[in-house]
Amino acid sequence: MPFKANQWNFRSEIIAWILLVMLFQIAFQQNSLADNGIFDPEKKLNIAELEAAFSTFDTYDNIRTKEQREEYIRYLLKQSEIAGYRLGIAKANNLLGVLLRDRSEYEKAIELHKQALTLAGNDTTIIIYSYNNLGVAYRRLDKPRIALDYHLKGLALAEQFKGDILIAQRSICVALNSIGNINLTLNQPEKALEVFQKSLSLEQNLSNDLGIAINLQNIGYAYQAMGKIDTAINYFRESLEYNEKVNSTTGRSICLNSIGEYYLHNNQPLVALENFKKALVFAEKSNDSYYISQTHANIGKTYMALGRFDLALPELEKYNQMALEINSGLLIKESHNLLSDYYDKKGMPQLALENIKKAIAINDSVVNEKNTRYLNELQTIYEAQKQQQQIELLTAENEIKNQRAFILLILIGTLILISAVIYLATRKKAEQQKTELELKLFRSQMDPHFIFNALGSIQSFMYQNEPIKAASYLGQFSSLTRSVLKNSSRELITLEEELETLKNYIEIEQMRKRNCFKYNIIIDEDIEPDFIFVPPSMIQPFVENAILHGFIRKECDKGLITIEVRNAPEQIIVNIIDNGIGINASLKNKTDNNHQSMGLKIFKERIKLIEKKYKKTTKFEIVDLSEIDPDSTGTKVTICFPIIEPDDKSRNYRR
Repeated sequence: MPFKANQWNFRSEIIAWILLVMLFQIAFQQNSLADNGIFDPEKKLNIAELEAAFSTFDTYDNIRTKEQREEYIRYLLKQSEIAGYRLGIAKANNLLGVLLRDRSEYEKAIELHKQALTLAGNDTTIIIYSYNNLGVAYRRLDKPRIALDYHLKGLALAEQFKGDILIAQRSICVALNSIGNINLTLNQPEKALEVFQKSLSLEQNLSNDLGIAINLQNIGYAYQAMGKIDTAINYFRESLEYNEKVNSTTGRSICLNSIGEYYLHNNQPLVALENFKKALVFAEKSNDSYYISQTHANIGKTYMALGRFDLALPELEKYNQMALEINSGLLIKESHNLLSDYYDKKGMPQLALENIKKAIAINDSVVNEKNTRYLNELQTIYEAQKQQQQIELLTAENEIKNQRAFILLILIGTLILISAVIYLATRKKAEQQKTELELKLFRSQMDPHFIFNALGSIQSFMYQNEPIKAASYLGQFSSLTRSVLKNSSRELITLEEELETLKNYIEIEQMRKRNCFKYNIIIDEDIEPDFIFVPPSMIQPFVENAILHGFIRKECDKGLITIEVRNAPEQIIVNIIDNGIGINASLKNKTDNNHQSMGLKIFKERIKLIEKKYKKTTKFEIVDLSEIDPDSTGTKVTICFPIIEPDDKSRNYRR
């Protein structure tokens, strides 16, 4: 076989690599830093000495191994605790957390970074480091939502940081890099590429060779995900050159794995295996379980490509074992997929089926529509906030200019000042009139929409040739129409009137639906509906949606709508709860994904205008109950109405 013909040369080269690494370790191996007299564990350091030690930590030449690095960090942590140096404890926790993260001890690392964040106080540098370190740790745990939250917070702080520009730039690069990786996880390589290129440009400006190496590798990943593997390999090789330049063992392992994957993809398994074996040497030297496991997976795949199944199985089992220890959903899923592929090729269908079932059973919540939507929403919010900050800055500058101009106008004369006051008063009055007209406009839009749906219900009864029920239905509708017409000219009505109109509407819909649902209205005992004012027809659109869309598949007598009116400080809370199919399922059933209920659209616009006039906030929330409890169905709408004091016109309409 071709593999055997080349086996001796290959093994010789591997032995040479192992010997080289052993010699390297022997040459640089040192005992404990304390044993070598680098520091005295019994000596107490003051805060000034601790600050100096932390500031020179990364350039301390005597710290050669990760073990020595950890020893020195724990020494600084203990000294900071003895000295009561809160910021020193935070810095040491962050440094120690990074070491634990690189050993795949993510939960411990997260705990330390959170402690650092708590101790940071107003120190922006420590806060930024803590945010980014938490983001990286959560990303490694395949929790992109939480990771992205932390990175966006760190990015926002770093971009506003007025201190050390180098710290700010490096922090921005770390955040961008991790955000790009999250985009890759969520199958958005084009977005990832854009972020990586921005980060690479910043690293090049900083002349940071390690940062350049990392971004070149990530850009290669992005091109690989886009199917442009021949472009990707060039970035992998260039990244390897930079990693060799800075002597990064982890970086070399990552690059060699990627290069090996390229050759495996191009049906050159022997060349691929050579690169994977080199990658394993560097991965084990860096003691990073994540990359060690990935390399075992690649070696196992290569042995399968060479037909050496006896050598492939131990590698794949090692990969699966390490994936379980790391507790990474993606790694566990991939390891079972590879084992399933192995057993399938070996003609062992039962074991293949067991492993594919395990892979499917993994709760992989990373690549799904909710995470992708959440990512896009957060990035959009961040960009909007950034633009808002720029607008506020320009506004502040304009206000300063306006103040200067105003002083100049005062100097020019009292006449211009009086004119300006008259102009502002006139403008304010015009704005109030505009608001009132817009409110009337939306009331006029709401009421026809309300009446249209009720008429549709009556028409349905008539088509079924049930004149007695149609007459009864029409009687209730006439009562409903009177209420709607009476309320159409009013800005506020009592809660009692709103609930009576709503009750009338629900009973009409019950008749049309042949009592396939029930309803219940619950009001707190300390609420007096006759003395509380709300805008008319604000609850009805959500009840309408529950009836028309929530109960489309509900069995007869199984539907239930509950309307709760609860008292709260300075507000009234209304909950509309149904046990229908839920808003998520309802939206999926619609052919137009951009469809939005006209009633809901008008509701949102009315809220804006009411808030503008009364300077009080109306909050509302729509929740699919299956997101809270997977065993439940239905939708819950919560509306928080502020207590509004009506004008005399609204009071005169009370019954």
